[in-house]
Amino acid sequence: MQNNTILTGILIILCVLVTLIGYTNPTTSNILTIEPSTVVVNPGQSIQTAINSAPVGSTIIVNSGNYTENLKILKNITLTANGTVNLKQINIAYTGCKVKGFSLSGDYPIVITSTRNVEIIGNNISSNLNGIMSTGTNVNLKVSSNTLIGTNPFYGNNMAFEGPLYNSTIQNNVLSGAEFGMLYDAPSKNITINNNVVTNNYDLNNTRDPLVHTGTGIYTVAGSTDFKILNNTVINTRDSIAVEDLGGGLSTGFIIENNTVIKSFNGVWAKLSNSLIQNNNFSNNTAGIDVVGTGNIIKDNIIENNSVVGIALTTKQANDYNTLINNTLTGNGGPYYTVGPGRIVM
Repeated sequence: MQNNTILTGILIILCVLVTLIGYTNPTTSNILTIEPSTVVVNPGQSIQTAINSAPVGSTIIVNSGNYTENLKILKNITLTANGTVNLKQINIAYTGCKVKGFSLSGDYPIVITSTRNVEIIGNNISSNLNGIMSTGTNVNLKVSSNTLIGTNPFYGNNMAFEGPLYNSTIQNNVLSGAEFGMLYDAPSKNITINNNVVTNNYDLNNTRDPLVHTGTGIYTVAGSTDFKILNNTVINTRDSIAVEDLGGGLSTGFIIENNTVIKSFNGVWAKLSNSLIQNNNFSNNTAGIDVVGTGNIIKDNIIENNSVVGIALTTKQANDYNTLINNTLTGNGGPYYTVGPGRIVM
């Protein structure tokens, strides 16, 4: 009898202790930790459902097949194609997303909205309007190793960055067949455009010389700063590398280096200040370099067989100047000419 009483007392004490322990840490006792996972989607299954249910940080692998969904990515995930995966559209509106290896077609195959640290890698895109488009302000965007083919030379852009873009890299892409290869339509800063191939940009709305290559390869608006345009090949365009003044003054701090531009109207057509154009090859165009602005250094370029002029410089103020150093000019309609009150330093 005494032993039963002792045992009952011990059990009561243990129950009280367990209860007290539960109350001492009530916030952690009900926490469920969900780890990132790898999810595989097969034909007939929904990619969007996989995205919605996957924990943040997960990788979703989509196996070969035709998928009709227009996807919306609103969390940090990696979306990867395994084999040939055909899609219509991917909309990205969250930080840190990665999209790799898909085949997309339509008006707006990839749209990126107000994000940072997004990567678009190794996709094949055929677009009627904008192949890859960003809207809003985007930071640390990486667009690499994609192939983009435009199907609408009236309005199409292989890539269109409609809002400000900062600290971003566009590299190793192949672009063709649209009116604009790359369109930077808002002042942007610290952009690297490296080792891209841009060809056959048309503008069929052009009435002066229709049905010829009259689109633009790489186009930025005034007010942009610190662009590095390096190691690109641009063929069969109107303005291959263009920095245009739309009422915002000159762009500044550009480095245009080691590019090859051939069979275009202008190799470089730019409104720039305090920028460097060096070690490029501008050949078999109408004009090699056509620059409006001051404080620019143009050096060590090969400029040959351009039908009208090798280098054209325009200044607006008497104290404006541009520096020419060690350029090779051969076979051009004229070596260079200047317009305006400024001077050339040679």
